[in-house]
Amino acid sequence: MKNTFIALFLLLLIASPGCKKEDAPPPIELGHAYFPTDTGRWIDYDVDTVWRNDITGVTDSLRYHLREKITEDFTDPEGRAAQRLIRYMEDSTTGNWVPKDVWWQVRTTTQVERAEENQRRIKLIFPPRTGQYWNTNALNTEDAYELTYEEVDVPWSINGMSFDSTLLVKTTYPNNAVITNTYYERYAKHVGLVYRQVDSTDTQTTGVRGTWYKQVITGYGQ
Repeated sequence: MKNTFIALFLLLLIASPGCKKEDAPPPIELGHAYFPTDTGRWIDYDVDTVWRNDITGVTDSLRYHLREKITEDFTDPEGRAAQRLIRYMEDSTTGNWVPKDVWWQVRTTTQVERAEENQRRIKLIFPPRTGQYWNTNALNTEDAYELTYEEVDVPWSINGMSFDSTLLVKTTYPNNAVITNTYYERYAKHVGLVYRQVDSTDTQTTGVRGTWYKQVITGYGQ
């Protein structure tokens, strides 16, 4: 009888609220949703690009529709999960999507890497916080080019589409009277890149002295 009483007493202690195990803390939000990697995911853009040659006085431009689509998964030489990305241009005559470039990308726990025109670049770092800085060219041989987060987890709308949470990446490059650089990339949660603007001018160079590029989302899906 004594043993039965002790067992019941211990059972009541275990079941009492005071002895309840504390809930585990919520997982840290790393921001990976800003860069989805699902196969089959695609985003359409309008692209406007302009270049100017001050020596000859010639200015030219090009506008086209672009589609970026994740076509397959693979393992990169470092043994990491990677994705192959095909970029298509829309044929203005037939409306067909014609392959333009083949890029690849890797999203690790701490950063996003993309090979753009055979140049590996660090596009994002995780978790995203305003005031963070990184060198997008740390994985290639180009000059250092520092980026930072100007906005994180802010709503944004364009072309009739509204996104609850976006982040804005910009350069910290110090512009002057001779050389100017503009770099903006905006990413939306569960979508990816929704806006890109890269402008560059150099009044001391010969030949093409300025280029302007804008890429704006028009639709997405999977």
